[in-house]
Amino acid sequence: MADVLELLPPRWREHRMILGDRIRWDAVQLLGDDDGVVLLIGGPERPSVLGLGDPATVDRVVAGADVGPARWMSVPRGCRPQPGVLDGLGLVPFSAWDWLSTGAGLPAHVPGEAQVCRLDPVGDADSIRSCLRASNPETSADPAGPDELGWWGVHADGQLAGVVGAVARGAEGDGRSWHVHGLGVLPTLRRTGAGTALTAALTRAALADGASWVSLGMYAQNDAARRIYRRLGFRTDAEMSSFSPPGTQRPPA
Repeated sequence: MADVLELLPPRWREHRMILGDRIRWDAVQLLGDDDGVVLLIGGPERPSVLGLGDPATVDRVVAGADVGPARWMSVPRGCRPQPGVLDGLGLVPFSAWDWLSTGAGLPAHVPGEAQVCRLDPVGDADSIRSCLRASNPETSADPAGPDELGWWGVHADGQLAGVVGAVARGAEGDGRSWHVHGLGVLPTLRRTGAGTALTAALTRAALADGASWVSLGMYAQNDAARRIYRRLGFRTDAEMSSFSPPGTQRPPA
């Protein structure tokens, strides 16, 4: 993994998204420079494409790369890949989303946080999945997924009514960060602060455990979630657009 950082243009060696995700990469080809970098992840056959930096530079690098069909592509939101480029990649527009992180200290306690409890990812797995199906059916998160660090929940009327989980990611050196996923609250509990309480409890647990930071991705149009995350100290590190093979229903885990 150190080789990836050593090969990156200097500007990108401390980018939290790269530092976090690099532990999941088994093969990476790097293109671009300090202005814009493109990573081809997963080998030459159907790689995932990740771009960061100046949108015009990323567009130019992607257009000039001999990639062929791709598994997925995420690039800065200002990018405008031409139809011919997308056709060659076998991709269509999927979503606009932001990548956020916080590591500035423990968040202030919020109402409802005392009702959040840590769940058993094995014993509570069926309840977690049931809650996610009803509250966040588009998520790829699952309590039996790889690198899971924990799940938290809130109960209402005798059932699990809100959940959130976290997976392990990298950080500087041998450090570790936590990445939030699978946040979902049943409709009956929305606008009660349950989502804020769940996120605050997880963030507190992560930073108390020594995580260098906590990160998450959110759909760009979700202004309510953005307000929650800003209140808890999250900053926006990247504004992205993703492209998927036609017919894709969920982002990759």
